[in-house]
Amino acid sequence: MTVAPRTTAPGRAATLPAGAPAAPAPRALRELPVLTRLPVAVLTAVLALSLLAPGAVAAAAVPVAVAGAVLGVPHGAADHLVPWWWSGRRRASRRLLVLVVVAYAAAAAVAAAALLLASTPALAAALVLSAVHFGRGEVVAWAERAGRPVPGPAADLLPCAAHGLAVVGLLLWRDPATTDPWVRPLSAGIADAVLVSRTAGLVLVAGSVAAATAWLLARHRVHDAAELLLVAAVFALAPPLAAFGAYFGLWHAVRHTGRLLDLARAAEGGRRWGPAARRLGRAAVVPSAVALAAVAVLWRLGDVAGLQAQVSVLLALTFPHAAVVWALDRRG
Repeated sequence: MTVAPRTTAPGRAATLPAGAPAAPAPRALRELPVLTRLPVAVLTAVLALSLLAPGAVAAAAVPVAVAGAVLGVPHGAADHLVPWWWSGRRRASRRLLVLVVVAYAAAAAVAAAALLLASTPALAAALVLSAVHFGRGEVVAWAERAGRPVPGPAADLLPCAAHGLAVVGLLLWRDPATTDPWVRPLSAGIADAVLVSRTAGLVLVAGSVAAATAWLLARHRVHDAAELLLVAAVFALAPPLAAFGAYFGLWHAVRHTGRLLDLARAAEGGRRWGPAARRLGRAAVVPSAVALAAVAVLWRLGDVAGLQAQVSVLLALTFPHAAVVWALDRRG
């Protein structure tokens, strides 16, 4: 295959098929400090409140989890347009757009059916995929903020694993009495496994976070190490549902939105951030409205039942969303 070189960073080069448009240079996480500072401020506030007023945070945990789900929905609402944006096309073919939307919905439907029909293996797969997705999202965000190339699948494995374990592992193992009511209806087998493996799991999380922190500090990545420790501390000390709501809605989703802004800006011809933000907003408004309407319907089921249903929907959507992000990483 004929390839054309593409510079990705000083001293490094990558290749693309001849004639393929280059991926847009990531700039949002460097030029828009709010994408970094807002998540840090939110999780720092959650950590402080959990230490100073733990009862109040525990009482607000379920509403915070629901709010996090609502705030996090838009970050995946433009998935159907990502392939066109990275290709540099301003408009998508209607037929191809329909095919992408149908394929995306079908993947989510298959995942939802698997959660109903083969709940234990499907939930285990969803939890592992979620940990990988969150970990990869973080190391990619760090790289783009620092101006490094997107790390390959075999790069930054230790911090990727530590971040994913800190989020998903501590969500399950930190306080099983809190999370068991929504895990057990999905899979009693997973709920029992969480209880049995709790001590070993907590040791695994602590060891991986400590090792990843040392690894990052040895490479003078102090900022990255501090953020990893902040996320781990929030999930270790805050009520699990409150920790996840704040993290999902105002950390993970915000940073991924930075990647979408880069794509939208390229699709707008590389102009200012305002047009890119408006383009992203227009693309996400209808899918977000549909998803939020579904959340509202699910919420009427009641606190716990509504949260369980939302968890099922989010887990089902994780599969096609992670596939789109994986393709975006490959493109980067």
